[in-house]
Amino acid sequence: MVGPVSPVKPEYNTDLKLIGLDVEAAKKLLDEAGWKDTDGDNIRDKVIDGVKTKFEFTINYMTSTVDWKTTALMMAEQMYKAGIKAIPTPLDFSVNYATARSHNYDMMLAVNSGTFASEDYTQNWHSNSWLNKGSNFSGFGNAESDALIDSIKFMLDDEKRNKMAKRLQMMIYDEQPFIFLFQSQRRVVIHKRFGNQEIYFERP
Repeated sequence: MVGPVSPVKPEYNTDLKLIGLDVEAAKKLLDEAGWKDTDGDNIRDKVIDGVKTKFEFTINYMTSTVDWKTTALMMAEQMYKAGIKAIPTPLDFSVNYATARSHNYDMMLAVNSGTFASEDYTQNWHSNSWLNKGSNFSGFGNAESDALIDSIKFMLDDEKRNKMAKRLQMMIYDEQPFIFLFQSQRRVVIHKRFGNQEIYFERP
């Protein structure tokens, strides 16, 4: 995934390209930003306000499935190669959600589910959803993106709405408030004795 919209939807922005994993490029950017390993412990550090600060943080993940733990460990392993210490931190769903809503976390793993309908970006991307402790956990948003989100909701012309949605996706892509990973696929099996089958986004 490159953004919050499924590639099978008409408003998906096909101009956005996947960002590859490039540890060496990451190292170069970190060097340029002043994060260097000054004490040889393989963890980059930097003096901030007179205090030597190590580049380390927690990655919260839910304990509901083993996949979350595996993903957090893989991320931490790759970050360590670049000199960053990421600490996988297991939390049950209620605690993880509470820390997200209160903005009391460094990084977290999460999942979003969608529907067949056109996207409503308000809940996850409008700045009001950050200020009011909604589901905009990253704090993304400014006056321009908020106005775009508000306009998308009330635009009845599909072509114009899709164009605005693609512009918003570009704004999210440029800022990278999320590290978008992948979209899961669901396989549906229907016995041949059932006729007139139709498959929809919605479950079941």
